[in-house]
Amino acid sequence: MDKPIDNPAHHRHGGFLHEQALPRAAAAIAHWRERLTAFRIPLMIGAVLLFLGGAVLSFERLGISPTSLEPRALAALAFLVIPSLIYGGIGLTLLARSCGVSIPVGKATTLSAYAYLAELLPLPGGAIVRTGALMNAGGGLRRSSALVLLTAILWISLAMFGAGLTLFVTGLNFALPLLVTGTVIATAIYVWLWRTASPAIATQTLAHRALGIFLTALRLQFAFAVLHTTIGFLDAMPFTFAMLLGSASSIAPAGLGVSETLAALAATTSAYPPETAFLAVGIDRLLCLAGCAIVAFLSRIGQRGQRKGPPSVSSGDSMDI
Repeated sequence: MDKPIDNPAHHRHGGFLHEQALPRAAAAIAHWRERLTAFRIPLMIGAVLLFLGGAVLSFERLGISPTSLEPRALAALAFLVIPSLIYGGIGLTLLARSCGVSIPVGKATTLSAYAYLAELLPLPGGAIVRTGALMNAGGGLRRSSALVLLTAILWISLAMFGAGLTLFVTGLNFALPLLVTGTVIATAIYVWLWRTASPAIATQTLAHRALGIFLTALRLQFAFAVLHTTIGFLDAMPFTFAMLLGSASSIAPAGLGVSETLAALAATTSAYPPETAFLAVGIDRLLCLAGCAIVAFLSRIGQRGQRKGPPSVSSGDSMDI
């Protein structure tokens, strides 16, 4: 297993990729997220109302109803939740390797499902669950929290880059800022992982996050198909970026309402109706939540079959949220 590299030279040399620079930036972001927690309950209520109201309005404007959804595309979308769940488990396993500890993929998949469900709580629940899992496996608080936050930002930056490539043909005003920002952020985090973990882990993490963009865009293709709309893989990139950005906002339950609204806004620069984008992102998110809920439920059943009492990170394959 690759171990994190602790090179004293990292502490002696400055530059924008100094070993402590990115963790400090991560701590600053976490600080502001915590300050938003006081307002998160009303923001959650507003986001849920936004989602429900937007869904009703979108169905009405498109002239369709939930009963007219394409069943085969819906079944395919539901099936794609399975590799997405495994993807989440592999991501947590890679985070553990970056900390010099180990979490089996099976256990990590269950924990990742709980982490996704934890985003429904009025706090950055997913980040707390993942950080707690790393710490229970033996990782330190500072590095665990930095890895969780920075790899999430890496995912967003890659989606930003993909969206910039898609929008490049429509004009540089939208595309260039996305391309430059996404490239700079992704490169900084990749080099930080290269220096503080290992080249192998840095490359595996980058490839894993790129695969996540692919999976999300693929799911959105089927989510649009559920609404009887065909969308190309590259055309789905701006909506992928909107979806990930909304999820990272941590002010709405699992990004519900925020991601859909951002997707509708992104649709105004495309040939797709904003109402379709809103519903497609919402349908995909609801199916992912349902898949995570099923994993959590099965985990609890298995836990009860082994022993009495609630499951925990340190002693079982799941944890309380």
